[in-house]
Amino acid sequence: MKKLWLKEIARDLLALGSIPFYFLVAVRAVIGKYNVFVYQMIIAAIAIFILYFIIKNSNLHVARSFAALVFTSLFYKEIFFTVFASLVWVLLLSAAYYIKRKISSVFKGVVIGVVSSLIGYYVASYLL
Repeated sequence: MKKLWLKEIARDLLALGSIPFYFLVAVRAVIGKYNVFVYQMIIAAIAIFILYFIIKNSNLHVARSFAALVFTSLFYKEIFFTVFASLVWVLLLSAAYYIKRKISSVFKGVVIGVVSSLIGYYVASYLL
């Protein structure tokens, strides 16, 4: 019973990097007219999509969750939120390992997340 409960939590944590959750965050920002944040999220999503074809066998849940972590932290500019969100992201990495995702796949997801976040940040800054 305990294993099922842990596996359920692990899947829930990975859902923070799902496509529906990612775009739920972005669309919420559209409603609030936060253009910089929206551009950052969309550009990062496009970069994640493209990088997935270059860096094969990557965990895109990890990549998307990293981009969401970076841009929501920049948006809120609140250290408490950033620390909390970072801890949740570390738990997400642990969850990926727990449900037997390959370490190389998770690492590649981190790389894609970092690169796409940098692309999203700088391209959005250039466009606005």
